[in-house]
Amino acid sequence: MKIGLISDTHNRLNARIFEIFSQVDLIIHAGDIGSENILIELKTLAPVKAVYGNMDSFPLVSRLAGIDCLQVGGLSICVTHIVHSPRSFAFELFKLEKKADVVVSGHTHRAQQVWYKNILFVNPGSASQPRDSRGASVGVLTVENGKPGVEFVFF
Repeated sequence: MKIGLISDTHNRLNARIFEIFSQVDLIIHAGDIGSENILIELKTLAPVKAVYGNMDSFPLVSRLAGIDCLQVGGLSICVTHIVHSPRSFAFELFKLEKKADVVVSGHTHRAQQVWYKNILFVNPGSASQPRDSRGASVGVLTVENGKPGVEFVFF
């Protein structure tokens, strides 16, 4: 199973994303979407799960959650926009009585993956306004035999 990971589009969707996500089974948007049109365009490629970010406004914040957890390919994936640190978010999950194998977030505009307490924390970076010298980015999460792996694509 392949899952497209995207964040911080800020109402801009680079044409390369359609090529990169052409073979994914699901797209996860980790907030700062910009407008409903971004989600509509992504839905032409695959089903989309999304959370709102700190820069999103009505109507997105009225219909999207700030944190969402879903089961995909035998994994529990939690999505939120801001993760201050893997340690603090792992504790937050514990308080919410949520188990996560993967946490997808955004906000920093920098692609990163970190393992903490057997949880893979993934930030796909920003698809529109990178703060990473490698450029704009998205991620592709692969789930094989119940194990997650991520690859970043820079453009």
